[in-house]
Amino acid sequence: TEALVSDTIPARLAVIGSSVVALELAQAFARLGSQVTILARSTLFFREDPAIGEAVTAAFRAEGIEVLEHTQASQVAHVNGEFVLTTGHGELRADKLLVATGRAPNTRSLALDAAGVTVNAQGAIVIDQGMRTSNPNIYAAGDCTDQPQ
Repeated sequence: TEALVSDTIPARLAVIGSSVVALELAQAFARLGSQVTILARSTLFFREDPAIGEAVTAAFRAEGIEVLEHTQASQVAHVNGEFVLTTGHGELRADKLLVATGRAPNTRSLALDAAGVTVNAQGAIVIDQGMRTSNPNIYAAGDCTDQPQ
């Protein structure tokens, strides 16, 4: 969220991540005048809806946003006032770097299985609309759950 309080618009912005938040910020900065490059580990919305991801990618490219699919930064350095990202496609240079790679629930050490609490494949606690877990005596909220934040 620090990106939202920036008092300057970078000429070149590299965005690592393809979450909804990453894409919203990438598009906002592009529309404010930044040259934006998105590094997506896979494709946009590959889990949610690949067809929508393809449409968003096409729309972004039409707006001048560079989307590098199946691309990760193997190294990031800050040299002479700019960020240098090393990828499998070569180097990328940017004035500012936005890292929006999502969040991982910190639930591994809680022994939730012993408490009868179901977690998903990513370790997030599964809850219903009332924030109830699979154990009727345990509720969960926030970053540890499978709900959007």
